[in-house]
Amino acid sequence: MKAVVYKEYGGPDVLIVADVEKPAPGKNEVLIKVGGSAVNPVDTYFRKGIRQVPSFPHIPHFDLGGEIAEIGEDVTQVNVGDRVWGTNIGGTAAEYVLAKEDQVFPLPSHKSDVEGAAIAMPYVTAHLSLYYRANLNEGETVLIYGGAGAVGNAAIQLAKTAGAKVITTAGNSEKGEISLRAGADHVIFYKEENIVEKVKEFTNDDGVDVILDMSLSENMENDLNMIKIGGRIVTIGSPVNNSPTLPWRLLNQKNAALLGVLVFTTPKQELLNACGEISVLLKEKKITAYVGETFLFEEAARAHEAIERKRVNGNIILTP
Repeated sequence: MKAVVYKEYGGPDVLIVADVEKPAPGKNEVLIKVGGSAVNPVDTYFRKGIRQVPSFPHIPHFDLGGEIAEIGEDVTQVNVGDRVWGTNIGGTAAEYVLAKEDQVFPLPSHKSDVEGAAIAMPYVTAHLSLYYRANLNEGETVLIYGGAGAVGNAAIQLAKTAGAKVITTAGNSEKGEISLRAGADHVIFYKEENIVEKVKEFTNDDGVDVILDMSLSENMENDLNMIKIGGRIVTIGSPVNNSPTLPWRLLNQKNAALLGVLVFTTPKQELLNACGEISVLLKEKKITAYVGETFLFEEAARAHEAIERKRVNGNIILTP
Protein backbone atom coordinates (compact mmCIF):
# COMPACT_ATOMS: atom_id res chain seq x y z
CA MET A 1 0.00 0.00 0.00
CA LYS A 2 1.00 3.64 -0.39
CA ALA A 3 2.01 5.71 2.64
CA VAL A 4 3.76 8.95 3.52
CA VAL A 5 6.97 8.22 5.43
CA TYR A 6 10.11 9.86 6.68
CA LYS A 7 13.38 8.05 7.33
CA GLU A 8 15.07 10.78 9.37
CA TYR A 9 14.19 13.94 11.26
CA GLY A 10 14.20 17.18 9.33
CA GLY A 11 12.23 19.72 7.35
CA PRO A 12 9.15 19.04 5.22
CA ASP A 13 11.39 17.72 2.43
CA VAL A 14 12.06 14.48 4.39
CA LEU A 15 8.47 13.41 3.67
CA ILE A 16 8.18 10.96 0.77
CA VAL A 17 5.62 8.46 -0.52
CA ALA A 18 6.65 4.81 -0.31
CA ASP A 19 5.18 1.33 -0.71
CA VAL A 20 4.78 -0.36 2.68
CA GLU A 21 3.19 -3.60 3.80
CA LYS A 22 -0.56 -3.48 4.28
CA PRO A 23 -1.35 -4.44 7.91
CA ALA A 24 -3.86 -7.07 9.04
CA PRO A 25 -6.14 -6.60 12.04
CA GLY A 26 -5.54 -8.59 15.21
CA LYS A 27 -7.79 -9.15 18.19
CA ASN A 28 -10.01 -6.13 18.93
CA GLU A 29 -8.49 -4.29 15.97
CA VAL A 30 -10.00 -2.86 12.80
CA LEU A 31 -8.38 -2.04 9.48
CA ILE A 32 -9.48 1.33 8.14
CA LYS A 33 -9.35 2.48 4.54
CA VAL A 34 -8.21 6.08 5.00
CA GLY A 35 -10.03 8.80 3.08
CA GLY A 36 -8.47 11.74 4.90
CA SER A 37 -5.51 12.20 7.26
CA ALA A 38 -5.24 15.51 9.12
CA VAL A 39 -2.01 17.46 9.56
CA ASN A 40 -1.69 19.05 13.01
CA PRO A 41 1.10 21.19 14.50
CA VAL A 42 2.20 18.27 16.69
CA ASP A 43 2.96 16.26 13.55
CA THR A 44 5.67 18.77 12.64
CA TYR A 45 7.21 18.43 16.12
CA PHE A 46 7.62 14.69 15.59
CA ARG A 47 8.97 15.18 12.08
CA LYS A 48 11.59 17.65 13.32
CA GLY A 49 12.63 15.43 16.23
CA ILE A 50 11.36 17.78 18.94
CA ARG A 51 9.33 14.73 19.95
CA GLN A 52 10.76 11.30 19.25
CA VAL A 53 9.24 8.62 17.01
CA PRO A 54 9.70 4.92 17.90
CA SER A 55 11.52 3.92 14.70
CA PHE A 56 12.24 4.73 11.06
CA PRO A 57 10.79 4.72 8.49
CA HIS A 58 7.90 6.42 10.27
CA ILE A 59 4.36 7.04 8.98
CA PRO A 60 3.07 10.35 10.41
CA HIS A 61 -0.27 11.76 11.60
CA PHE A 62 -2.89 10.71 14.13
CA ASP A 63 -6.32 11.71 12.75
CA LEU A 64 -8.50 10.14 10.10
CA GLY A 65 -11.80 9.85 8.37
CA GLY A 66 -12.45 6.62 6.52
CA GLU A 67 -14.23 3.29 6.22
CA ILE A 68 -13.85 -0.03 8.04
CA ALA A 69 -12.23 -2.45 5.55
CA GLU A 70 -11.65 -5.47 7.82
CA ILE A 71 -12.32 -6.41 11.43
CA GLY A 72 -10.33 -8.64 13.73
CA GLU A 73 -11.38 -11.23 16.27
CA ASP A 74 -13.77 -10.12 19.05
CA VAL A 75 -14.65 -6.81 17.36
CA THR A 76 -18.28 -6.05 18.23
CA GLN A 77 -18.72 -2.28 18.04
CA VAL A 78 -18.23 -1.74 14.28
CA ASN A 79 -18.77 -3.63 11.03
CA VAL A 80 -17.09 -3.73 7.65
CA GLY A 81 -18.34 -0.79 5.61
CA ASP A 82 -18.97 1.52 8.59
CA ARG A 83 -17.70 5.04 8.08
CA VAL A 84 -15.69 6.36 11.01
CA TRP A 85 -13.51 9.15 12.33
CA GLY A 86 -10.79 8.87 14.93
CA THR A 87 -7.85 10.50 16.64
CA ASN A 88 -4.79 9.35 18.59
CA ILE A 89 -4.27 6.64 15.96
CA GLY A 90 -0.64 6.40 14.87
CA GLY A 91 0.27 6.41 11.18
CA THR A 92 -2.89 7.66 9.47
CA ALA A 93 -1.01 9.07 6.45
CA ALA A 94 -1.44 5.73 4.67
CA GLU A 95 -4.01 4.03 2.47
CA TYR A 96 -4.83 1.67 5.35
CA VAL A 97 -4.19 1.86 9.09
CA LEU A 98 -4.92 -0.30 12.13
CA ALA A 99 -6.82 0.96 15.16
CA LYS A 100 -8.42 -0.47 18.26
CA GLU A 101 -12.18 -0.63 17.84
CA ASP A 102 -12.68 1.84 20.71
CA GLN A 103 -10.53 4.42 18.92
CA VAL A 104 -13.06 5.03 16.14
CA PHE A 105 -16.44 6.73 16.16
CA PRO A 106 -19.39 6.96 13.75
CA LEU A 107 -19.05 9.40 10.87
CA PRO A 108 -22.52 10.56 9.75
CA SER A 109 -23.54 10.20 6.11
CA HIS A 110 -23.63 13.97 5.65
CA LYS A 111 -19.90 14.24 6.48
CA SER A 112 -17.08 13.34 4.09
CA ASP A 113 -13.93 11.44 5.05
CA VAL A 114 -12.02 14.70 4.76
CA GLU A 115 -14.43 16.36 7.20
CA GLY A 116 -14.08 13.40 9.55
CA ALA A 117 -10.33 13.86 9.64
CA ALA A 118 -10.80 17.59 10.23
CA ILE A 119 -13.09 16.95 13.19
CA ALA A 120 -10.67 14.71 15.07
CA MET A 121 -7.85 16.31 17.05
CA PRO A 122 -9.11 19.94 16.91
CA TYR A 123 -12.52 19.07 18.33
CA VAL A 124 -11.18 16.58 20.85
CA THR A 125 -8.59 19.12 22.07
CA ALA A 126 -11.21 21.85 22.28
CA HIS A 127 -13.70 19.59 24.07
CA LEU A 128 -11.15 18.38 26.63
CA SER A 129 -10.02 21.96 27.21
CA LEU A 130 -13.50 23.35 27.78
CA TYR A 131 -15.05 20.52 29.79
CA TYR A 132 -12.50 18.05 31.19
CA ARG A 133 -10.07 20.80 32.21
CA ALA A 134 -12.00 24.09 32.51
CA ASN A 135 -15.39 22.64 33.47
CA LEU A 136 -17.14 25.35 31.44
CA ASN A 137 -20.63 26.22 32.62
CA GLU A 138 -23.59 27.76 30.83
CA GLY A 139 -23.54 31.56 30.98
CA GLU A 140 -19.78 31.84 31.53
CA THR A 141 -17.52 33.92 29.31
CA VAL A 142 -14.58 32.30 27.55
CA LEU A 143 -11.70 33.92 25.65
CA ILE A 144 -10.43 31.72 22.82
CA TYR A 145 -7.24 32.73 21.07
CA GLY A 146 -7.17 32.25 17.29
CA GLY A 147 -10.79 31.74 16.30
CA ALA A 148 -9.83 31.08 12.66
CA GLY A 149 -7.47 28.26 13.60
CA ALA A 150 -8.53 24.63 13.70
CA VAL A 151 -8.73 24.26 17.50
CA GLY A 152 -9.98 27.80 18.08
CA ASN A 153 -12.79 27.40 15.54
CA ALA A 154 -13.83 24.10 17.09
CA ALA A 155 -13.74 25.62 20.58
CA ILE A 156 -15.99 28.51 19.55
CA GLN A 157 -18.62 26.10 18.24
CA LEU A 158 -18.45 23.85 21.29
CA ALA A 159 -18.57 26.75 23.75
CA LYS A 160 -21.66 28.16 22.05
CA THR A 161 -23.44 24.79 22.21
CA ALA A 162 -22.86 24.97 25.99
CA GLY A 163 -24.47 28.40 26.22
CA ALA A 164 -21.26 30.35 26.88
CA LYS A 165 -20.38 33.84 25.71
CA VAL A 166 -17.32 33.75 23.42
CA ILE A 167 -14.63 36.35 22.82
CA THR A 168 -11.92 35.45 20.33
CA THR A 169 -8.88 36.97 18.63
CA ALA A 170 -8.08 37.34 14.95
CA GLY A 171 -5.21 38.75 12.91
CA ASN A 172 -7.29 40.30 10.13
CA SER A 173 -10.84 40.88 8.90
CA GLU A 174 -10.99 37.59 6.96
CA LYS A 175 -10.12 35.63 10.10
CA GLY A 176 -12.57 37.75 12.05
CA GLU A 177 -15.39 36.78 9.68
CA ILE A 178 -14.45 33.10 10.03
CA SER A 179 -14.65 33.44 13.81
CA LEU A 180 -18.02 35.19 13.69
CA ARG A 181 -19.45 32.50 11.40
CA ALA A 182 -18.36 29.90 13.98
CA GLY A 183 -20.46 31.75 16.54
CA ALA A 184 -18.11 34.16 18.36
CA ASP A 185 -19.86 37.05 20.09
CA HIS A 186 -16.89 39.41 19.91
CA VAL A 187 -13.64 39.47 17.91
CA ILE A 188 -10.50 41.30 19.03
CA PHE A 189 -8.09 42.23 16.23
CA TYR A 190 -4.95 41.78 18.25
CA LYS A 191 -2.63 43.51 15.78
CA GLU A 192 -4.59 46.74 16.09
CA GLU A 193 -6.35 46.53 19.45
CA ASN A 194 -5.25 46.06 23.06
CA ILE A 195 -6.54 42.65 24.11
CA VAL A 196 -6.75 43.42 27.82
CA GLU A 197 -8.63 46.67 27.25
CA LYS A 198 -11.08 45.08 24.80
CA VAL A 199 -11.81 42.17 27.15
CA LYS A 200 -12.55 44.66 29.93
CA GLU A 201 -14.84 46.54 27.55
CA PHE A 202 -16.72 43.39 26.48
CA THR A 203 -17.11 42.15 30.08
CA ASN A 204 -17.83 45.45 31.87
CA ASP A 205 -14.44 45.15 33.63
CA ASP A 206 -15.33 41.72 35.06
CA GLY A 207 -12.87 39.68 33.00
CA VAL A 208 -13.43 36.19 31.64
CA ASP A 209 -14.13 32.93 33.41
CA VAL A 210 -12.08 30.72 31.07
CA ILE A 211 -9.20 31.29 28.64
CA LEU A 212 -8.03 28.84 25.98
CA ASP A 213 -4.46 29.84 25.13
CA MET A 214 -2.65 28.53 22.06
CA SER A 215 0.69 30.25 22.83
CA LEU A 216 1.12 30.59 26.58
CA SER A 217 4.59 32.15 26.68
CA GLU A 218 3.39 35.08 24.58
CA ASN A 219 0.14 35.67 26.45
CA MET A 220 0.46 34.54 30.07
CA GLU A 221 0.74 37.95 31.71
CA ASN A 222 -2.21 39.27 29.69
CA ASP A 223 -4.16 36.12 30.57
CA LEU A 224 -3.67 36.72 34.27
CA ASN A 225 -4.76 40.34 33.88
CA MET A 226 -7.95 39.29 32.03
CA ILE A 227 -9.01 36.26 34.06
CA LYS A 228 -11.63 36.59 36.77
CA ILE A 229 -10.87 35.75 40.39
CA GLY A 230 -10.99 31.96 40.47
CA GLY A 231 -10.86 31.67 36.67
CA ARG A 232 -9.26 28.89 34.64
CA ILE A 233 -6.57 29.22 31.96
CA VAL A 234 -6.12 26.15 29.75
CA THR A 235 -2.67 26.01 28.15
CA ILE A 236 -3.20 24.25 24.83
CA GLY A 237 0.21 25.22 23.45
CA SER A 238 3.37 27.26 23.98
CA PRO A 239 5.28 26.86 20.71
CA VAL A 240 7.49 29.94 21.02
CA ASN A 241 8.85 28.98 24.45
CA ASN A 242 8.08 25.63 26.09
CA SER A 243 9.45 26.82 29.45
CA PRO A 244 7.94 30.26 30.08
CA THR A 245 8.52 32.16 33.32
CA LEU A 246 5.51 32.01 35.61
CA PRO A 247 4.22 35.36 36.97
CA TRP A 248 3.34 33.60 40.21
CA ARG A 249 2.25 36.73 42.08
CA LEU A 250 -0.43 37.51 39.48
CA LEU A 251 -1.58 33.88 39.44
CA ASN A 252 -1.80 33.85 43.22
CA GLN A 253 -3.66 37.15 43.45
CA LYS A 254 -6.29 35.90 41.02
CA ASN A 255 -6.74 32.53 42.74
CA ALA A 256 -6.50 31.32 39.15
CA ALA A 257 -5.87 27.83 37.80
CA LEU A 258 -3.28 27.24 35.09
CA LEU A 259 -4.25 23.95 33.43
CA GLY A 260 -2.52 21.73 30.90
CA VAL A 261 -4.17 19.58 28.24
CA LEU A 262 -2.74 16.98 25.86
CA VAL A 263 -4.79 14.47 23.86
CA PHE A 264 -2.03 11.82 23.90
CA THR A 265 -1.95 11.55 27.71
CA THR A 266 -5.64 12.13 28.50
CA PRO A 267 -7.21 9.39 30.64
CA LYS A 268 -8.97 6.94 28.34
CA GLN A 269 -12.46 7.42 29.77
CA GLU A 270 -12.23 11.20 29.41
CA LEU A 271 -11.16 10.76 25.79
CA LEU A 272 -14.04 8.37 25.12
CA ASN A 273 -16.50 10.78 26.74
CA ALA A 274 -15.29 13.67 24.59
CA CYS A 275 -15.37 11.66 21.35
CA GLY A 276 -18.83 10.30 22.14
CA GLU A 277 -20.26 13.76 22.74
CA ILE A 278 -18.61 15.12 19.59
CA SER A 279 -20.17 12.28 17.59
CA VAL A 280 -23.63 13.19 18.89
CA LEU A 281 -23.14 16.85 17.98
CA LEU A 282 -21.95 15.78 14.50
CA LYS A 283 -25.01 13.60 13.98
CA GLU A 284 -27.30 16.41 15.12
CA LYS A 285 -25.54 18.86 12.75
CA LYS A 286 -24.66 21.21 15.62
CA ILE A 287 -20.97 21.45 14.72
CA THR A 288 -19.17 21.82 11.40
CA ALA A 289 -15.72 20.68 10.35
CA TYR A 290 -13.54 23.54 9.17
CA VAL A 291 -11.45 22.32 6.23
CA GLY A 292 -8.91 24.86 5.04
CA GLU A 293 -7.11 22.98 2.27
CA THR A 294 -6.53 19.43 1.05
CA PHE A 295 -3.34 17.93 -0.39
CA LEU A 296 -2.53 14.59 -1.97
CA PHE A 297 -0.13 12.21 -0.18
CA GLU A 298 2.46 13.20 -2.78
CA GLU A 299 2.12 16.80 -1.58
CA ALA A 300 2.77 16.04 2.09
CA ALA A 301 5.82 18.31 2.20
CA ARG A 302 3.72 21.23 0.94
CA ALA A 303 1.07 20.47 3.55
CA HIS A 304 3.60 20.49 6.40
CA GLU A 305 5.15 23.69 5.09
CA ALA A 306 1.70 25.31 4.96
CA ILE A 307 0.91 24.48 8.58
CA GLU A 308 4.34 25.64 9.81
CA ARG A 309 4.00 28.94 7.99
CA LYS A 310 0.38 29.34 9.15
CA ARG A 311 -0.59 29.88 5.54
CA VAL A 312 -3.97 28.12 5.77
CA ASN A 313 -6.94 28.94 7.99
CA GLY A 314 -8.61 25.81 9.38
CA ASN A 315 -7.59 22.19 8.98
CA ILE A 316 -5.12 20.79 6.47
CA ILE A 317 -5.96 17.31 5.22
CA LEU A 318 -4.00 14.76 3.19
CA THR A 319 -5.87 12.39 0.87
CA PRO A 320 -4.53 9.20 -0.76
